[in-house]
Amino acid sequence: MPTIEIIKKDLEKLLGKKLALEELAEKAMPFAKAEVETAEGDKLKISIKDTNRPDLLSVEGIARELRGFYGIELGLPRFKVRKSDVKVSVDPKLKNIRPKGAYAIAKGIKVTEHLLEQMIQLQEKICETFGRKRKEIAIGLFDYDKVNGNLHYYAADTDTKFVPLDFNEKLSLKEILKVHPKGMEYGHLLEGHSKYPLLVDSEQEVLSMPPIINSEYSGKVTPKTTNIFIDVTGFNQELINIALDIVCAALHDRGASIKSVTVEYKGEKIITPILGSHKIEVPLALIENIFGEKVNADSMKKFAEMKRMNCKIKQQSIEAEYPSYRADILHAVDIVEDLLIAADYNKLRPEHVHIATKGSELEERLLVNVAREACIGLGLQEVLTFTLSSKERQQKNMLLPEMEFVELENPISSEYCIFRRSLLPELLAVLSKNKHRAYPQHIFEAGKIVLLKKSPDGKAYVDEKQVLAIALADQKANFNEIKAYFDALCNAMGWHYKMERAEHVSFEKGLCASIKLDEKRGIIGEISKKVLENFGLSMPVAVLEIEL
Repeated sequence: MPTIEIIKKDLEKLLGKKLALEELAEKAMPFAKAEVETAEGDKLKISIKDTNRPDLLSVEGIARELRGFYGIELGLPRFKVRKSDVKVSVDPKLKNIRPKGAYAIAKGIKVTEHLLEQMIQLQEKICETFGRKRKEIAIGLFDYDKVNGNLHYYAADTDTKFVPLDFNEKLSLKEILKVHPKGMEYGHLLEGHSKYPLLVDSEQEVLSMPPIINSEYSGKVTPKTTNIFIDVTGFNQELINIALDIVCAALHDRGASIKSVTVEYKGEKIITPILGSHKIEVPLALIENIFGEKVNADSMKKFAEMKRMNCKIKQQSIEAEYPSYRADILHAVDIVEDLLIAADYNKLRPEHVHIATKGSELEERLLVNVAREACIGLGLQEVLTFTLSSKERQQKNMLLPEMEFVELENPISSEYCIFRRSLLPELLAVLSKNKHRAYPQHIFEAGKIVLLKKSPDGKAYVDEKQVLAIALADQKANFNEIKAYFDALCNAMGWHYKMERAEHVSFEKGLCASIKLDEKRGIIGEISKKVLENFGLSMPVAVLEIEL
């Protein structure tokens, strides 16, 4: 889950109410689907428990939600958007590169240290999570006093030059992708294109090269900035409109006056930001079914207003009107969830669950538990690692060629972005983190790996397997020692196996074997010095991994 850092006094100022840390942690934050992870003085680290609520990725969004909780402001937040004459024309040649844009102007803002920190954080968190690492959403903030006239967002030649943020010399667009840190990090998003997106003003002064980097001239907001131009680009107009609305709402809550911008596409004009609302009808029968008890329409109206929605009572339903930046609301059930939070889950009357079936352990788990007990009996220490891993650990460090993994569509961290294909890299990572501990270190893990396979008709499917892995790290760790442990394990489990010499890039040459155990397969041997070096290990390590 995404985490953000806020200053408690800043939150209290935006909320208009002082809060004890205990109350904030136990009552207020759960209402905003958040949790206080750590508190160091006035600095709080907050974990946002709903990745579909990008509006809560800043202190302004949390304060807006909590104003409903404390009854300071109820119902739909109102944002006044004044019309401006500013236009941004969008080049049709961007169609397959990065075709959509949404823009706004925030005027009369006092840029404080807290605001600057929150805007940078909000910008980065939206782009990395909701915006899928800038692929779907990239946001730029600019000193509007340095922007002249109307703007043009177009497909520029790669030889076009400007001074990128934090540099002091002009670079061409293709040079930026090679030498600028952000170019190297996000350049793959423009891979395969002969032209790159560029946003310029009427004087041809460059503001930004979306989704890579702002210009040094106007793309830096400082405490001296009083007017901000906001630029959001991507592929889906609805998504970038939501992102723009969230940024504008945060600046509005800081006292800015929001002005609209006309976006001119070929044959179409739109005005952004939206900062409007949507309506959805929620049947009372659905609410009662999920609540598990009879509900009162007036109470539901009160709960909806606490969650910053307007609510109209109808004969057999309520009509909820919610802000346009609420990206999480797709169905009436999503409204009911908010009503439950406002009603307080803890106040619902529990009921006994009557089940006509009898529970028992799966055979698969029984086998796993027997194998675990056998390993413990051999003096091995059990470890538990995450099912999610990284390509670096599972592939690169193990010297393996490019392979397919089951991947998360929108990972929060590159450290946990794929499902592991093997337990061995995870055990080596555990050993790497315990180099300061006494040796020998003999560990094991029984857990699931996840493989991506193809059926005979070519369709991909996911195959989960229970495996057991053992790693021995000490001066004497070798093939014979790990085989002795495997023989003892087979004796305890009543297994009969076949072993054949094998070659594997992760193992020392001539010190690796494949294992056949009926229909199950495994591998055993000494980890190569190069792999050990990749994990920062100097002690010899012998391992085995077998399907259960």
